[in-house]
Amino acid sequence: MKIVEVIFSLMPGGVERFTVDLANELSKNNEVYLLTLQADEQNRDGSFFFKDELSSRVSHIHIGMKRARTMKGQLKVANTIAEINPDIVHYQSSSSLRHSFFALYSLSFKYRTFITIHSDLKGGYDKGLFRFVCNTLGIIHKVTFVCLSQRNYMDFVEYYPQLNIRHIDNGRSPLKQTNLYELVCREMNGFRTDSQTRLFIHAARCCPAKNQKLLIDSFNELIEEGYNISLVVIGIGYDTEDGAKLKEISNDRIHFLGLKENVGDYMLNSDLFCLSSLYEGMPITLLESKSAGIPAVSTPVCGAVDLIKNGVDGVISDDFTIVSYKNAIVKSLEIYNELNSNIAREKGKDYYSIARCAKQYIECFNSND
Repeated sequence: MKIVEVIFSLMPGGVERFTVDLANELSKNNEVYLLTLQADEQNRDGSFFFKDELSSRVSHIHIGMKRARTMKGQLKVANTIAEINPDIVHYQSSSSLRHSFFALYSLSFKYRTFITIHSDLKGGYDKGLFRFVCNTLGIIHKVTFVCLSQRNYMDFVEYYPQLNIRHIDNGRSPLKQTNLYELVCREMNGFRTDSQTRLFIHAARCCPAKNQKLLIDSFNELIEEGYNISLVVIGIGYDTEDGAKLKEISNDRIHFLGLKENVGDYMLNSDLFCLSSLYEGMPITLLESKSAGIPAVSTPVCGAVDLIKNGVDGVISDDFTIVSYKNAIVKSLEIYNELNSNIAREKGKDYYSIARCAKQYIECFNSND
């Protein structure tokens, strides 16, 4: 099967991480092309962050569009896909739709077309171009939509019952130690005040959707209240104005490490993972924390409510308030040994593996729906 994966860029992020993993896995038995649409060819903005992780089996084509609405760029996307002449065209994220809408509309009648949803309805999928796609190509079933968590799927089916919507749980390749693991181990231990410190990790870019203000405010207050905890924050965007403000208000036990290629080493040296998002689809970082065998504390977003057994292998806050999120963190500390023991028994199971995920995509691509 000849498959084209279309994505905005390969910059650090969950969508990009998933797309590279999926393309690599699909390429084991299929001819796979990965189209990146708009990116800095010199990688000054990290747009090719994951490029080196692409398998040699995957053909990477960079379109290099300057703006989404230039007809020249739109035609280049459509012509590139047409030249490949694939069996499947698979769009990832709303950004890729904006930069390839001409290809989507001109080619969906010729090639089987799929769009994977990477967030919930509040995350930009109920407005503008996406709504237009749903109410045109979606209604006549020229596009199949894929949701990455059960909650997300149920929400979309309720809101768009006339569309062809499938549910495939998100997947992730297993986390592996790198040759920097021992250095990271020493670095992370340096963030503990003593042997009893619980070390939390948050891995996400700085942006409103990730709701880091809630995260920082909660940890600031708990540290001031005497809880023996530290927080490590990994990701891009903390050199922006909003990121600088977060750093400025953060307690000295909150450590911003910037972008890291070996996030797995940091996960594997943490006690708990924390997610503070306002909305998600199925967060890759939650899958990574499960793969690392560390409990998670999360707001009640899509994906988290599917993946975490509340009070068993992680804790989900009741809502998005600071009181509720603090209570979730405190509960995770109180029952940490139980959480840690329970999630350790889950480690190594492959329900959320990228191999299983890719197999379900192939079944979806081959279906007659």
